[in-house]
Amino acid sequence: MIGVSKFVFAMIFLVGFVCAFFGVLIYEAFLKEVEVRTVLLFNVIANVIVTFLQFSFAMRWNQEVDVDDMFMIFFTDAGIGTLSTAFLNLPSMALFAKISPRRIEATLFALLTSVMNLDTYIL
Repeated sequence: MIGVSKFVFAMIFLVGFVCAFFGVLIYEAFLKEVEVRTVLLFNVIANVIVTFLQFSFAMRWNQEVDVDDMFMIFFTDAGIGTLSTAFLNLPSMALFAKISPRRIEATLFALLTSVMNLDTYIL
């Protein structure tokens, strides 16, 4: 049993949101001019790595190499927030901004964000 309290759970979300903010800064500084498919490839590679880290945490392999449980939780959750924002959400929104017809941008962005949020709550 890991023993995550309500406070630690709230702190995990806080760190994730702060890292998502840094993901926006990373995208603005370095990835804004990079082609969308290249950034999405980075997203796939990063998600494979983070998913393996989460699997290793679930299998408790982190204890075999003396890595603390809280470090693994914060690293993988904050990593997912940052990578998801920088490598998946922002390029998708930029692509939608490029292809959306005039006068319906707000409707398309509302649809896009609602689908992204729906995906977050269903999975």
